[in-house]
Amino acid sequence: MSRSDDPGQTLAPAALPAGDWLAPADGHRVWWCEGGDPAGLPVLIVHGGPGGASRLEPARWFDGLPVRWIAIDQRGCGRSEPLGQTAGNDLGALLDDMERLRARLGLSGWAVAGGSWGACVALAYAARQPQALRGLLLRSPFLGTPAETRRYIAGWLPWLGGAGRDWLGEAAAEAVAALYQAEPGLLHIGAMQADERIARAWSAFDDAQSAPGGVAASGACCDPAALPAATPQLMASWRVHAHYAAASWGVAGAGAAGVPALNTGVPVSLVWGAADATCDPAVARALAAALPEALSNEVPEAGHRMSDPRLAPALRAAARDWALRC
Repeated sequence: MSRSDDPGQTLAPAALPAGDWLAPADGHRVWWCEGGDPAGLPVLIVHGGPGGASRLEPARWFDGLPVRWIAIDQRGCGRSEPLGQTAGNDLGALLDDMERLRARLGLSGWAVAGGSWGACVALAYAARQPQALRGLLLRSPFLGTPAETRRYIAGWLPWLGGAGRDWLGEAAAEAVAALYQAEPGLLHIGAMQADERIARAWSAFDDAQSAPGGVAASGACCDPAALPAATPQLMASWRVHAHYAAASWGVAGAGAAGVPALNTGVPVSLVWGAADATCDPAVARALAAALPEALSNEVPEAGHRMSDPRLAPALRAAARDWALRC
């Protein structure tokens, strides 16, 4: 493949294209879009969450390269319809949608890039469709083990503090912690998913955890007056996220030990922040050990956010190198 870095070639747009929808399945219309070099390496970008949406940043990693990037919004997420729908929404269905998209595009194979929860989805896809995999890029990977989940939510109650607990209500505060620990909650899952206060508090906590070291390092606490508004997108994100959390993410929970051997010769790269409080760096290290041919980069002092000033340049460099090896 060409190593052209000419920024005048195949630049990502200022925003994601209008895109299109796959044919309805199980009551869902799944949105997707594409850009870059139509004749280049197909790269499927898998967003995080659960409950996230496709973003422009990963597409920009490939600016100027012969890469045809493709993005898909998972069921109930982003531009997919119905927004926030949890029926017919599990990991297996997401993998089915990826295959339906590959068939629609007429591709014999593609490289897959996934971050956070998207890395979990990407690995599951690699296990199911190894013959279609041309490469795997994993950013700040999450594998859905109980230990990872407990680590993520450990800062929730301290972050809420007295003011947050009083505002949210003790039952709701404890129910969120129980949800992530796969324990019976003090509220029914449906009530939790519809609770605007829980959704707003969770969104703020999740954002604070994404900073280097998370809430434990920053000392951040819940300020009820500063929480984000309960927009339809925020409520849908929380609804889908809670749905997957209640199902233990739909994975076996075997961690890196359960990751299958990948096709010989398929380029694999991993990048993560050493100070990631959302997705445990120990998981990325274990994955790197389980995939000894992978190129790995642990970025000192970096957190979880793609925009982290330490992590962002490392991600771009790793993605470009990986694409040229696929």
